[in-house]
Amino acid sequence: MVDSPHLEGLRLDPDIRDLLTGFRQHALYNYGEMIAVKQVVEHPVDHDEIEQPLLKAVTAVFAEPDNFDDLFNHLRAPGSVLVLNLPPNAGRTTLAYALLARLQDEGLTRQVRTLRYGGASDFPIRRLPHEKNQGFLLVLPADEEESEYQVSPQFGSRIHTLTNELRSLDNRLIVLTYPQQWRRISMGAPEGVAPAVSIVAPSGIAASWLAAEEPNLPRQLWLNNAEIQKLLRGGTPTDTLQIVDLIISAHRKTLGYSLEQPNYQADTDEGRAEFHKLVTEVTEARRNWKGKLLEWHRVEGRTSVERNFLLAASVLRGAPVANVYASAAALSTTFKEKAELSTSGQSSPGVIELLDTVEGEVTEKGTITFVRPGWDDAVLEYFWTDRPLARRPFLTWLAEAPIKDRQEALEGLTQQEREALAQRIVSFALRWAVRHRRQEPLSALAAAWHTSQAESRTRRMWNVLIELLSSAAAQETSSYLHEMLLNWSKSDRPALQTAVIAVCASDFGQVHTVKAFRRLKKAATPPDTQVTATLRVTVRKLWAEAHLRQALLEFITNWCREPGEEGAGGHQAFAALASAPSPTDPSLPLLLDSSDEQERDRTVGMLPTGWTTLLDQEPGSAQSAEAKDAVRLWMSAALHDERLGEPILGSLRQAVAPGGPEGSQRRRDRLRTYVVAWSQEGEPTLREQRETMYARLSQLLDNDLSASVQQQLHQYTVDEEP
Repeated sequence: MVDSPHLEGLRLDPDIRDLLTGFRQHALYNYGEMIAVKQVVEHPVDHDEIEQPLLKAVTAVFAEPDNFDDLFNHLRAPGSVLVLNLPPNAGRTTLAYALLARLQDEGLTRQVRTLRYGGASDFPIRRLPHEKNQGFLLVLPADEEESEYQVSPQFGSRIHTLTNELRSLDNRLIVLTYPQQWRRISMGAPEGVAPAVSIVAPSGIAASWLAAEEPNLPRQLWLNNAEIQKLLRGGTPTDTLQIVDLIISAHRKTLGYSLEQPNYQADTDEGRAEFHKLVTEVTEARRNWKGKLLEWHRVEGRTSVERNFLLAASVLRGAPVANVYASAAALSTTFKEKAELSTSGQSSPGVIELLDTVEGEVTEKGTITFVRPGWDDAVLEYFWTDRPLARRPFLTWLAEAPIKDRQEALEGLTQQEREALAQRIVSFALRWAVRHRRQEPLSALAAAWHTSQAESRTRRMWNVLIELLSSAAAQETSSYLHEMLLNWSKSDRPALQTAVIAVCASDFGQVHTVKAFRRLKKAATPPDTQVTATLRVTVRKLWAEAHLRQALLEFITNWCREPGEEGAGGHQAFAALASAPSPTDPSLPLLLDSSDEQERDRTVGMLPTGWTTLLDQEPGSAQSAEAKDAVRLWMSAALHDERLGEPILGSLRQAVAPGGPEGSQRRRDRLRTYVVAWSQEGEPTLREQRETMYARLSQLLDNDLSASVQQQLHQYTVDEEP
């Protein structure tokens, strides 16, 4: 294998190399596409800018398909639309980023950004940003069978309109879709808009990653090896990243060798023997070291103390050795072992003896590392399969590991170490869920870390869980996680339901909007106090995403119409939005904070149903106090801005209109009471204006009531006529 000039000349800044390591690790956490890069590089909401460090890092590891130049040339003309029609886990996101990076490098765009599709079937072309020289990436949401939500079949025919809009501002667009979806929506699309993409060999992907992340590693030596080629053959990009991870680990281990140990790169018998040993380690690690672990456990005289120390050290990667030792003792107690690990005195084997037994070492930082690459992950997999009846107590210990202080250990965990440990634990739970379709580790963590969210340490662990679960569930290929979240939402367990609602506020809610709405509703029915608090936060976060607003309000409006407990969560969701002021202008209700007049008009049209539920709340309750505050906020906005006066009064008027839902008279009386109280508040100079506004609303309500009475009388007269 011969490296390309791109690889030979590659020398990256340390910060970019660290970013690449983060990408690789997060991709392996999620066991899928690298959409998890958002965890490493934060982006603004709505139209997300794809930042330079991200583009530089992606370009560094990108392995070009044979027709990459043809794909790029398709994007040269202003207004160009390129559809990348690729199956899951085929590197489509990385390809799109590489194309966008080249557009920027060649000066064809000033900025590259991600567009959000939104929660509607049709993509709203009017929401295209109006800046010039932009490159956009639009990911089409997957067709969702469970909710019958699908991208409009007219999408392909609308690309002509998209092209015209883009051309007027010298912009370009890349669309990501899947073959099955594109076959359904491509009718009427411009010819050649979705060209075939050449397949990149796994060895090419591996070469690019190794060159970027570990430039001093002898790539040709590794990638020309027959055993490594066998491992790479036919693998997905994620499979390739796992092998890259193992090769890098094996290589970095040799950097700590003493001068007496052979250099595996040397063209000598000793060097070749050492390299063969490293290749064997990589292949064994790829198979989770099953054979070696079986041998280790079968050794005559193997004790439970040694097994528990190995398991604890594998979980607590990066923790101080004293903490590992104390945690291993706690694990023995958790398992109720006859031979417990005593941390006081010298009756039990010490750290040095145990490390020698489990083939581990202490680093200069005082943490434990294993000689074999991937050994710690393999230990966890082996235990989970080997000891099915010990899983429940193990999960209890696992959840406590990053939180509980081991008093006997002088070196406690720092907050950074706790969060790193929580990430490792959650990544194990995620891998188990995705690979084996089992949710037990994730549900155990959610239950344990939710119980004391008020305590800052536990809350940080909870945030790690939600962040990683959100990113993993956002993947198009995470069907099991979507199923798991649906089951959690129906579980009647507040910890799991709260986790679902928190996840819906993140990437999952933006990518799988309709699925997220369904899970929100299930989790909040019937309402639980803890769950409701998270629901209120979530709907406000979702409202901050402009592309979701109309779909969110329509969903909440329909939810409010449901009777009894079925609609109670909808009432809370609407109240959370209606009672909140705009973060940029406290005099303006959050629901009306939009520069798009069409969007604001559609919002106003959906308000009456929500106001009806707010005004139904019984006096003296927390909900009625919130309704009163909401009325105060909206009436003040109507007074402050004449343009808002008519739509605000109109929506309140419709909410209490005669002939509407049962109880309109009661709602009308409450509304009058709230507005009267508002009119008598504030500076004396404003009271006259407030009273005038109240009189205006009151007159409208009286007119509606009078018209209703007249209509009833007319109908009565008609009915009485012979």
